[in-house]
Amino acid sequence: MNEPHVYVTGGGFAGVEAARAAFRRTPGARIHLIDRNPYATMVPALPDVVSGRVRVDAIAHPLEEAVGSATRSDAGHGVEVIADEVERLDLASRRIHTRQSSYDYDYLVIANGSAPAYFGFEAADGTLHTVHSLETARKFRGAVESHLRANPSAPIVIVGAGYTGLEVAACLTTGAANADARPDITVVDVADSILGFLTDGERRRIRSYFDSIDVEIRTGTALESYYGGTAVLSDGTRIADSLVCWAAGMRAQPLPIDGEVERTRDGRLRTTAALQLPQHPEVFAAGDAAALWKGDTTARRAVNFSYYSGRRAGANVAAAIAGRPLRDFRPVDLGWIIPLGEESVGRVFGAFRVGGSMGLRMHYLMCGFRHFAGARAGEFYRTALRLSRRPDPLDLGRTPERKDG
Repeated sequence: MNEPHVYVTGGGFAGVEAARAAFRRTPGARIHLIDRNPYATMVPALPDVVSGRVRVDAIAHPLEEAVGSATRSDAGHGVEVIADEVERLDLASRRIHTRQSSYDYDYLVIANGSAPAYFGFEAADGTLHTVHSLETARKFRGAVESHLRANPSAPIVIVGAGYTGLEVAACLTTGAANADARPDITVVDVADSILGFLTDGERRRIRSYFDSIDVEIRTGTALESYYGGTAVLSDGTRIADSLVCWAAGMRAQPLPIDGEVERTRDGRLRTTAALQLPQHPEVFAAGDAAALWKGDTTARRAVNFSYYSGRRAGANVAAAIAGRPLRDFRPVDLGWIIPLGEESVGRVFGAFRVGGSMGLRMHYLMCGFRHFAGARAGEFYRTALRLSRRPDPLDLGRTPERKDG
């Protein structure tokens, strides 16, 4: 095959690593990376858009620079970054349809990531906020600033008491406090308890922390409706003049695919152990788009799994082009940390417990380590060293003096 065309859809951790790996191993191939945004996002740091603990502009990095180490070759070309939105994949025709054009591929890596799962809920006036992308997190920050500028104790409802919802609540409390505001924050979740994978002691410690910062957590409670700023909960509570942030779950991006594919209940693509679609061996999936199996269960959505599955998918594309055997992807769980303002809980290597300020520092260190570029990574290292810094505070018209650290 003369200069095969390899396309990667999605510019997150999985997509960037897939493009890098494919390019490094097949310098004669044409590698193209398509994403609706021209930048890659440090997704684990999105709740910090409202905390002010890191500069918002450090959370994103230009995609061309993110794959920068893979853009130079003796052949005079490298990874082509295409700022466009994929609308449909036609696997039978090997064609990608985007908002602006269409592209024919020889090999494809699907790495489109996740989107919020609403479970059938719709706000009557379309005013739900999320923090699943830099764009939506910025929009939520702007709404918070307007909301609290008018009333520094205004109510905010966060739907979902999983790690994302609790992170947002904690970061919002931190950011508001640094701007002399104390919003009335309520977190609701239909489950009977928070973070069911934690120990009872860890859950009690987290609840105690949220009690100390005056954040109310209501389990066994759902958001039934939201219209005109009034949130109505399943227990009959009506919260007027409120802002709502939805963090109740994620699913694979709802990307239309023409062709025979299998999906899990949350929309992830079922693949072979080598990350190929069984009916289309020239197509691979990685990151949150793929059902990455760890034993008998699918691995949770995590940067570590996205990063290494993207690398394996890209390497397997290169192997397929060269006619070499493909290698299976075997997820290795390096652990997780849930940062919660001034508290944290986590596991390192799936076994060693971490928490408190130590866990927070490890979180920011890992964000720096996994960042797409050195200059912006430094912002996270500085935060790890000095957790009290607030270089990008909320603007409520009365923000205290900036502390850059």
